[in-house]
Amino acid sequence: MSQRISRLRDDVRSDTRPAGADRLAFVGRLQTILTHWPSADRLARAMGVSPSAFRKWLKGEAEPSRERLIALARAAGVGVAWLAEGEGPAPVFEAVAGSRRRQGAPATLDPEQFVLLPKRPEAAAAGGATPPAPPMAEFLALRHDWVRSACGTAPEDLLLELAVGDSMLPRIKDGDTLLVDTTGRSVRTFGVYVLEIDGQRLVKRVQRKHDGSLVLISDNPAYLPDIVGKAEAAKVTVIGRVVWAGGPI
Repeated sequence: MSQRISRLRDDVRSDTRPAGADRLAFVGRLQTILTHWPSADRLARAMGVSPSAFRKWLKGEAEPSRERLIALARAAGVGVAWLAEGEGPAPVFEAVAGSRRRQGAPATLDPEQFVLLPKRPEAAAAGGATPPAPPMAEFLALRHDWVRSACGTAPEDLLLELAVGDSMLPRIKDGDTLLVDTTGRSVRTFGVYVLEIDGQRLVKRVQRKHDGSLVLISDNPAYLPDIVGKAEAAKVTVIGRVVWAGGPI
């Protein structure tokens, strides 16, 4: 797939069409996807990028990298070739109870009472294993009142992740479902966070030092803490804070 994206991007560079036309067409496909999502911010969080970065794509001010393009296609449930170049059949979306949803989402739940969280194609690594790729048709339905009571956040601010590996044992086990509060995009207090570092998603306890560096701590004593220096810490993407993993954290 990555080779396919590389070829597509090379084709764009060598195409005789103006670059602006290609960008406008891409923005149009983004807008098509967004008509089937509650908001641009929700789609951005589902693919693991900041809403501000996503809005730059919508305005045509920037373009996603190859990795982000693949993540966007997976989160939106569309073909990569269609998203990148408009090639192949257009995706099919279905309407639910006055709103829009992606193909494959259950249609029998009241959106006023339940939030549907799609399982991400990538999991958050907790050490010692390679994240699986669950199918995009998998969803977890949670009652709004339970989310607010158990997680202390609004349902629309939650993201679902899967933990992989044993570095966070015994609290977080391999395969555990994690609910992540995405309202905090920085490490302000000591806690368990999902981070993206050099393209890899991790779940760790994180401590911010006074000099701006980060200490990544595993609950499993077999794993030593990792230190992320101040310069590198500035490049870390904080997906959000883990608030539930089979139970409140």
